[in-house]
Amino acid sequence: MARAFTLCLVLLALLGCAPMRDDGNPTVSHAFDQPRETALGRAFAEAESQHPGQSGFRLLNNGVSALMTRAALADRAERSIDFQTFIFDADEVGAFVLDHLIAAARRGVKVRILLDDYQLGLDDRILARLDAEPNMEVRLFNPFPDRMRWSRSLQMMMGLDHLGKRMHNKVFVVDNQAVLLGGRNISNLYFEAEGESNFRDIELLAAGPVARQASTSFDTFWNSAMVTPVAAFGLDGHAADAAERLDDLLRLNEEEVGPAAEYRRRRAEYLQRVSGPQGLTWAPARVIAEPPVRQEAGAAKSSAEIARAHAIARQDATREVVYESAYFVPGDRGVEVLGELRRRGVAVTVLTNSLASTDVVAVHASYALYRPALLKAGVRLYEYRTDAKRPEPVGDTMRRGRPDSALHAKIVVYDRWRVWVGSANFDPRSRHLNTEIGVMIDSEALAAQVLAGIERDFAPSQSWRVELAPERGASGLVWIGEQDGHETRRDTDPDAGPWRGLDALFYTVLPGIEELL
Repeated sequence: MARAFTLCLVLLALLGCAPMRDDGNPTVSHAFDQPRETALGRAFAEAESQHPGQSGFRLLNNGVSALMTRAALADRAERSIDFQTFIFDADEVGAFVLDHLIAAARRGVKVRILLDDYQLGLDDRILARLDAEPNMEVRLFNPFPDRMRWSRSLQMMMGLDHLGKRMHNKVFVVDNQAVLLGGRNISNLYFEAEGESNFRDIELLAAGPVARQASTSFDTFWNSAMVTPVAAFGLDGHAADAAERLDDLLRLNEEEVGPAAEYRRRRAEYLQRVSGPQGLTWAPARVIAEPPVRQEAGAAKSSAEIARAHAIARQDATREVVYESAYFVPGDRGVEVLGELRRRGVAVTVLTNSLASTDVVAVHASYALYRPALLKAGVRLYEYRTDAKRPEPVGDTMRRGRPDSALHAKIVVYDRWRVWVGSANFDPRSRHLNTEIGVMIDSEALAAQVLAGIERDFAPSQSWRVELAPERGASGLVWIGEQDGHETRRDTDPDAGPWRGLDALFYTVLPGIEELL
């Protein structure tokens, strides 16, 4: 024990001396600003003129369609792709997305890739090889100063005030005309590809002014002091080992099943879907984004634009507010806010992950502390089941792996006419640490589509309804759902098992954990 402790101290000291690499004096660049010069821009021009100041939206309710839409947009790109994400895994989905980004760059499209460094699954050699592609540049948000992956936990322990601040934004803008906004990262888990489980998520394909607004946010990050070009790490992207690493990953696209095979089969269909305004719902909307501010140590993020937008929407609400939020830790203030809505006669419904379905037990442990107070305040509370069925795309042949579900959506609907879709969760990390982005839309038609899309998520076969029951069980709660078509009740967190319960208990008593979640 003593030797291990000494070794840890030595490693920490060494890491503490590791210098942040030079930023390479990155070139300032901005989004392509003439979308009408592209086929996409011309295709949407008439519809935009018929809906001045409004943007067009299409709901992407399942993972396969969302992934194929990314490929189709990249294939339609003529001038630019600006791509920003929190997680990028080196798996089938990652290989599929990279294949289309590389193809776009090789035909002359300017491709800018901005990745958060915290959970990045692409190693630095792959990043260097991508950065060496003509017309492609890769930058990292708040990179770890030491590039050895094994040291990241130690670096995080030492530099939590700085390294704990992450870029949670997800943006995919093509020709500054069309944009994807929502919560999906780039990983098998988000798109129904092979894996132990898959996330239930929702996002939007949008065209018009919101694409330009998202591009403005992207530019702010791209040119920020919080961002470092991959070129600054000094790796040779043309070296044989870098090319081999990328080639090994891209070979996943040669499989007879999986994302690439599915897209080859249905490419024409998806290209048609993104090539014009057919099927879009037009409405006033505004992209709201947190800036990449470098905060002083220990300080909360300086911008609260997203929080203010939701505060205004709550004040305007008179009938109901519906939340579908993967990570829901309201805190005392959040309980008070939702309780105030109930006292004004506004119905409040919340769906979040159950202990069995969550991929972050620590978040659920903190959320669970507020369940009794939320229920006493009159909030209707639902928890997503791990055996919930996700919406299936018509004609899909890609699905494989285990069907276990977890919720990842970040949606709020106010009074069935105002809709929020974005990257921000209802938790302290989204409020105080991460940067986030989303879009607030005023549209009864789109609100109806979103609610119809998530309606079955609240069904008893999909989610457990949580109610107060002080006479039953140690928790004082009861979970009501459906089993084989019949109502069933549970006295403890359903389907979680004892080890998950112990994990949750550990995080419940761990001091100071909530503000990091």
